[in-house]
Amino acid sequence: MPRRPILDRSQALDAIPVQAPVVTTERKGEKVYVTIAFERPGWQRALGADRRCKRTYGLDPYGYDVYSFCDGRRSVRQGIERFARKHHVSHPEAELAVTTFLQTLVKKGLIGMAVDKEELQP
Repeated sequence: MPRRPILDRSQALDAIPVQAPVVTTERKGEKVYVTIAFERPGWQRALGADRRCKRTYGLDPYGYDVYSFCDGRRSVRQGIERFARKHHVSHPEAELAVTTFLQTLVKKGLIGMAVDKEELQP
């Protein structure tokens, strides 16, 4: 398994979150349901699963707010500042909430993080 690059705090805050290609987005009440398509791992395909699969995630208003700024143009730092202003929370509270949720979005495959390769540590 390839090693992940090590980012310092400043590099992580300068990273640009990018949404995975979305199949559908549907609003039901206060929740927004985002469906993405992804390719299954080889071991699942070896057991007979289809190559492509769709998965739907429900996001509450705060989660969708964080997800919606992942447009491939704005940094994590900018998203934190936006969240703090919009929801009237302190910068440390916003940083904790946003970075924690971004980690969740990455783990679920809803976003990826673009970083400047030249600044990465081996």
